[in-house]
Amino acid sequence: WFTFPTETYKGVTYHLLPSDIVSNDDGGKTKTQATTEGVTLSANNDSGEGWDGMRDLDHYSTNVQNNVKAYLDLLQNDLGYAGFRYDMVKGYAGSFTGMYNSYANPVYSVGEYWDGNVANVKSWINATMVNGNIQSAAFDFPFRYTVRDAINGGDWSKLANTKTLVGDEAYRRYAVTFVENHDTQYRSASEQNDPIRKDTLAANAYLLAMPGTPCVFLPHWQAYTREIKSMIDARHLAGVTSTSTFASYRSSAAYYGVTTQGTRGKLLAVVGSGMTDPDE
Repeated sequence: WFTFPTETYKGVTYHLLPSDIVSNDDGGKTKTQATTEGVTLSANNDSGEGWDGMRDLDHYSTNVQNNVKAYLDLLQNDLGYAGFRYDMVKGYAGSFTGMYNSYANPVYSVGEYWDGNVANVKSWINATMVNGNIQSAAFDFPFRYTVRDAINGGDWSKLANTKTLVGDEAYRRYAVTFVENHDTQYRSASEQNDPIRKDTLAANAYLLAMPGTPCVFLPHWQAYTREIKSMIDARHLAGVTSTSTFASYRSSAAYYGVTTQGTRGKLLAVVGSGMTDPDE
């Protein structure tokens, strides 16, 4: 895996080299093989976490940076993309996402920093800062795990947990909230992953009542289009935004209620079966 295709874009030829692969890729296995084949890797170690699934590039390399910037140019100006979802951003330093977004200036950016510890997700967001400005949002995995634990554990009071991106007023504008995705969904008996196992509509009701930028899972939308569309309409009607404030209304293991203040009104969402009349 030391060879890369040569590509020409806007009259410029781009070619990643073996020296653009970090020195400690695959825990040193890549370097051992490179030595056997007479190939030279970068002198720099990985700036993030390693992964054996593919070569880890050295983003300190000017050549790598130029290749990535050309690709972003292609996505925006040839293919018409407005924003980017950066996969597995634990694999390299967050400062490089900041660099690439500062160059490309996308309408929106979100990084998949897969971590249930909100402090770690915040640290990655801060690492994307360029000239004092944060350059990317992040998926709110702590939010997702909170919803999963409440539903799968049968304890709605866990939704009162505020150790999430949306739970922090300073970071909720950078939170892309979700309750399920392609990596967590149940696929088969041999690939069960980590899904929420019931109460799909309740999960989406809570998602769409909260601040942050909600991301509805396509299979959920396909299964419950009318119901989720009504939830989205309620969110818009109340004027709930990524920076709205919220407060716990009532809470127990059997139910959880939250009020969110929008620009046009206050939205009340109650999930669970324990509270039959929210006016009581």
